[in-house]
Order: sequence, then C-alpha cells, then structure tokens
Amino acid sequence: MFVIYNRGMFTYVLVLINVIIFVMVINRRLDPDELSMSYHSVFNRREYYRILSSAFTHQEIVHIACNMISLINIGPAVERIFGSVGMLVIYFGSMVLGKILALQIRHNKRDDYTMSLGASGAICGLIGAYLLVVMKYYGMDGLMSMGRSLLSLVIMSVLPGVDGTSHFSCMAMGMVIAWILMFFW
Repeated sequence: MFVIYNRGMFTYVLVLINVIIFVMVINRRLDPDELSMSYHSVFNRREYYRILSSAFTHQEIVHIACNMISLINIGPAVERIFGSVGMLVIYFGSMVLGKILALQIRHNKRDDYTMSLGASGAICGLIGAYLLVVMKYYGMDGLMSMGRSLLSLVIMSVLPGVDGTSHFSCMAMGMVIAWILMFFW
C-alpha cells in the first residue's frame, strides 16, 4: 500500500501555517487588526473570512508558542483516533462553528467589538474531541486523568485578554463533531 502521509503530519502542517502567518505579522506584512474577528467585523461588516483568518493569527511569541505546543501535544493523538481527514474536520469544524457560537454569545451580552485571534479555539475543539473519546472508553477515570489539563484550560480561559467564550464554544463543537464522526463516519 502506498502511503502519502504519516499520522500526525497534518498537525505539523497546521503548525507551519500558523508560524508562517506569525512571521508575516511580526514583519508587518500582515495586519492582525485586519485578520482578527469580532461580532461587528464578521456580521455587521460581513467580513466572514475573519472567522478563519483570526484562528491563524497571533501577535505575541508567548501566544503562538503556547498554542503551537498545545497543538503538537493534542493534534497527533486526535489524528491517530480519527484519521487525518477526521482531525481536520474537527479542527476546522469546531473553529468555524465554535467561533460563530462564541460571537453570538458575545452579541447577546452586548459585546460586539471585542477582537479575538489565535488558534486556541480550534485546539480546544481537538481537546473536546479527545475528551469525548476518553470519557467514552474510560468513563470517570478517563475524565479524572485529564483533570489537571482541564483545570489549567479553565484557569487560562478566565484570564484577562483571553477569549474564554471561544475556548468553550469550540470545545463543545469539537465534542459534537467527534460524536458525529464516531457514530456516522
């Protein structure tokens, strides 16, 4: 059988895309203000591309480093479980659906102008998918084994300047998509 890719390869392609865009941002070839998203920019100005562009845009080295380390930690595991195409479906599906849900939640709270960027929402989608598998096969023991990771995600998500709404919306969407893939794929 001819193999055109290794499991985990698409995770590293996503990392590479994020790093390339980061380099372009810090070298002022791309403007993060034009790539980030808010309810106002996406729905009022109809700049729908921002849902995708915001998830590949980072402004600080710590931000991209934390996100890429997280992606490298969770991505290959999700690729092994769901296959490369399944992982990409979860990544992009949770990114788009989770961010739309997060924007709607913020809109309902009259928060139409807060800008959001970074890959952490899509990564949370992968975490949600992995969490669903762990809970399915290991129950509460599996959930407890992820306790520290989930606690640090919650703590990080409530920090000022962090879009916790996107984190949890994307995580929920990752779980939904993973559930669909597990039963209908």
